[in-house]
Amino acid sequence: MHTLDWLILAVSLSALLIVCARAGRHMKGVSDYLVASRCAGRYLLTLSEGAAGLGAITIVGTFEIFFNAGFVPLWWGYFLAPLGLFIALSGFVIYRYRQTRAMTMAQFIEMRYSRKFRLFFGALTFVSGVINYGIFPAVTVRCFMQFCGIPATLALGGVDIPMFPALMALELGLALGLVWIGGQITILISDFLQAAFCMIVFIILMVFFLWLMPWGDLLTGLAAAPAGASMVHPFKTGNSADFNTAYYLIGAFMVVYTTRAWQGTSGYNASARSPHEARMAGILANWRSMGQNLALLLMPLCVYAVLHNPAFASQAAEIQALLANISDPVTRAQLTVPAGLTVLLPVGFLGLLATVLVAAALSTDNAYLHSWGSIFIQDIVLPLRKKPLEPVQHVRWLRRSSLGVALFAFAFSLLFPLKDYVFMFFDITGAIFLGGAGAAIIGGLYWRRGSTAAAWSAMITGGVLSTGGLAVQSAWPSYLSPWLQHLFTDNAWLLTHAAKFPFNGREIMFGAMLTALLVYVIVSLCGRTRFDLETMLGREARVAHDPLAAPRFGWRERLAETLGSGPEFTRGDRFICRGTLVWTLAWWLIFVIGTLYNLAVDVPDSSWASFWKWNIWISIPIGIGATVWFLLGGIRDFRQMFIDLRAPRTVTAEDGR
Repeated sequence: MHTLDWLILAVSLSALLIVCARAGRHMKGVSDYLVASRCAGRYLLTLSEGAAGLGAITIVGTFEIFFNAGFVPLWWGYFLAPLGLFIALSGFVIYRYRQTRAMTMAQFIEMRYSRKFRLFFGALTFVSGVINYGIFPAVTVRCFMQFCGIPATLALGGVDIPMFPALMALELGLALGLVWIGGQITILISDFLQAAFCMIVFIILMVFFLWLMPWGDLLTGLAAAPAGASMVHPFKTGNSADFNTAYYLIGAFMVVYTTRAWQGTSGYNASARSPHEARMAGILANWRSMGQNLALLLMPLCVYAVLHNPAFASQAAEIQALLANISDPVTRAQLTVPAGLTVLLPVGFLGLLATVLVAAALSTDNAYLHSWGSIFIQDIVLPLRKKPLEPVQHVRWLRRSSLGVALFAFAFSLLFPLKDYVFMFFDITGAIFLGGAGAAIIGGLYWRRGSTAAAWSAMITGGVLSTGGLAVQSAWPSYLSPWLQHLFTDNAWLLTHAAKFPFNGREIMFGAMLTALLVYVIVSLCGRTRFDLETMLGREARVAHDPLAAPRFGWRERLAETLGSGPEFTRGDRFICRGTLVWTLAWWLIFVIGTLYNLAVDVPDSSWASFWKWNIWISIPIGIGATVWFLLGGIRDFRQMFIDLRAPRTVTAEDGR
């Protein structure tokens, strides 16, 4: 990178650290550290949570998907969109969870089931989470080193310093510092600032790549995809081994089943000012990332086109020369797009994207270090202690726990060899916890008959199947496959799948989840549990003081609330909800009509290419407008949060026990 690029990165990072250092002074107790005293507005919350969910590793994983599948994932995204919209509009899971006033999911689990199950739930959450997080630093630093052209070693004072572990230590150290300064307060603030910066840069990159790559040249490059693995035609992907139709259909089930179950950003689940603000943050998330998604689509597609279009032979040769230095095929696949971007981006733009990678990495790292560290203390250590901790001691333990998570991630990244796509690894390690957690959480919030025995059974089933799947997948090429071939010589199926386990991470995850859900339902129906949900949700205690807290069980009331017509919705809220509903359902209808038409008629690739062109040009002005809208709303909430934190307030003794 050029000096200007490094200067952009240094100035941006310094400004972030200065603001967070000043904000950390407002952290006065355990409640501030865990949930920022519940003072986050909808725009601040949706932007910060979006930044925490982005992550440099998510960018790399998204690059992998679009580089291998092209425009196809967008089509199946229209199929999934109504599910996400229903979850957001209805406040599915998050509204009732926020009503419980639990600080962590496992605290709610104790309210609903038992303390022993809380311990088990918290332990499984923690183990699954830290293993899942374990590859974050490795993938992030490899991407950053490739993108910035950082050598493997740096000679300093006659000593060769390996840059890979050194940069991982620096990354984790910066993220840990943000967590220690002010807990969830500084995480909200730092993630908001990074989200605002990233939104602006993504718009700039989107415009740049539209200018750089003429549409005809892009299509010529994408046309080089193998037969049966089209990059533009969603119904010609039967030969795609991983990111095929089954991948997205399984995703539809996962969208509902895992709602709010993953605890990597658990601090955000309880940071909203009210349950309604939490719900509105979820609705706004449908618009938040339009510019970001378009930029993350165009970057890998342009790199693919350069590598496969003869008109860009010189740039392709430069990219291939960079990739030739990477021997491991999995690492090479992860770094193909970053290597291509170093060739395609000019000075200044490299610095902007490098800063986005660092910002995305820190926003995810600080949220995950905070969440997994807090879960270990709140849901494993504290339930085992009979005596509560003093507030100062409590915060100290939370900080030390985050340090432990960082040390584990550093060691895991150094030692673990990644054998699958990033998102596939996410699926299989996440399923250790998510396999049974979805049933326990949704059943606990919405089904009176859900029993403690059923929750135990579902969690154990999901954990065992997922852990077994991860072990088999890792051992398959080196041990299991050769052993089975020795037992069953000349078996065609074994010979075909000798190098790679026949089921990917998403398929293993789906099997674990479906089995755990069935176990939860069957065991619950065999018991006689009739749990009092109204008391747990605090509705009876609030009705006398707040008529909005009265339960609304009629289907008309539920439908009205889902459509944004409940008593909590302002005129602006109703406009946002209905606009989101119309936009999402319009694209879903396009998906349904397009799918039926393609099943009846052989649609040529050229028609799909025209569809994607119009799709992009429609999304551009909306993405730019949404960026301005969210920045203005985020600044308003940002200022209000500081006003609330500066105001005289009583430090609550609430500690999430």
